[in-house]
Amino acid sequence: MDAAVLSDYRTRFVELAKRAANAAPRCANEESTKMFLVIPMISFLGYDPMDPNEVFPEHHCDFSEKYKNRVDFAIFKNNDPVIAVETKPAGAPSLRDDRGQLRSYFNAAKTVKMGVLTDGLIWEFYADSDEPNMMDTNPFLRLDLREVAKGKVDDSALEGLHGLGKAVFDPENIGAEAKRKHIYNSVLAQVATVFADPPEEFARPLLRKAGIGHISQKALDEYRPVIQAAFREFINRQILHRLDLPKPDQPTPPEPPQPPPVTPADVIVTSEREMQVFKWVLQRLAFLVRDDSLFAEIAAIDFRDYQGKFVVFYKNVRKGRLFEFIESKTAPGYRFVFPEESELPQTDITVSALPDIDAPLLAIFKARVGALSKAPASAAADD
Repeated sequence: MDAAVLSDYRTRFVELAKRAANAAPRCANEESTKMFLVIPMISFLGYDPMDPNEVFPEHHCDFSEKYKNRVDFAIFKNNDPVIAVETKPAGAPSLRDDRGQLRSYFNAAKTVKMGVLTDGLIWEFYADSDEPNMMDTNPFLRLDLREVAKGKVDDSALEGLHGLGKAVFDPENIGAEAKRKHIYNSVLAQVATVFADPPEEFARPLLRKAGIGHISQKALDEYRPVIQAAFREFINRQILHRLDLPKPDQPTPPEPPQPPPVTPADVIVTSEREMQVFKWVLQRLAFLVRDDSLFAEIAAIDFRDYQGKFVVFYKNVRKGRLFEFIESKTAPGYRFVFPEESELPQTDITVSALPDIDAPLLAIFKARVGALSKAPASAAADD
C-alpha cells in the first residue's frame, strides 16, 4: 500500500477500534455484539450488511438433512458465499473452543475461502492454506481491537486486513496469501529467537564472514554478545533513520576530570556529555517504545540547561519533566534525578552505564505522554 493510503487506513481503523472498545461493555449477549461490534467491522471492510445479496445472516450450508451447519453471517460474491463469520458474545473467555462450528460450515460450503471467528473485539481470520475446504488450525491474521485502539497495530497486519476488503478480496488467492502470512509469522518468531540468543549455526557463518578464521567454542561464547550488540545497533540505526535523527556517536567512557573552563557566572554552557545524554535519550526511547503513537511523541522531547543541572522534558519544562541530569566533573558514572510522582522506589539514581535507566526512563515518558499528549506544547511558558 502507498504510505499515504496506509496512514489514512490506520487512522480510520484505530477510530473504529476505539468505538468498539467503548461499546463492548454494553454488549452483554451475542445479538448486541453482532449489532454494535461485528456489523461495523463488516461495513469497514466495504461490505453492505443491509444487502442480503452481499451479507446474509444465519446462513446455512448442510451436508444432509441430519448434519446442518450454520454461521452468523455469510458474505457473498457472485451469488456464492466466500466468507463465513461466526460470532460469540463480547468478552467470551476463549474463541478456541468455538472453532469447530466454523470449521464444519467451512468444510460444507465449497465456495467459502475464508472463515472469521470473533467476539467483536478479537478477530481471527482463517483460510484453507494446507488443504482445500479444510480450515487451517491457526489463524493467518489475529487482531485485538482493544490493542488497536491504543495504536498497537503494525503495518503488516493493516495491509493484511486491507486485502480482505470488498474492493480487493480475491477468494481464489486467499489460501496462498494465508500460507505466506503463516510463513512470515514463523520466520518472524525465528528472527526473534536468533536476536535473543544467536545459535551456533547462525553465529559461526556470520563470524567467518566478518573475517574470523578459526572459531573455538570459547571464542564463540565470547563473540556472541558482540553479535547481539551488532543486532541492537542495526535496529537503532533503522529507528534513527525513520526518525530522521543524526546517527549518535559511539558511546565513550567518561572523560578524566579536567579543570572547569573559566566563564562568567551567568553564562551557561551545555557540555558534550549533557548533549550525549540528550541524544542517547532520543535514540533509546525510539528503541524501547512499542507502538507508533508513543514513537511519534519522541519528537516533542527537548532540553533546558541550568546552572548545576540539565533538564530533559516532554513538551512542558515543568509539567513534562522527564529527569534532571547532574553532571559531575570528578565522580564517575551518571546521576539522574527523576520526578517524585514517577512512583519510582528511588528517584535520585547514579548509574555506570546509560542503559541502566531504561525502566524509569520509559515509565516516566509514558506517564508524561499520557498526561500531556493532548495539551499544547508550551514548554517555555511554564518555565
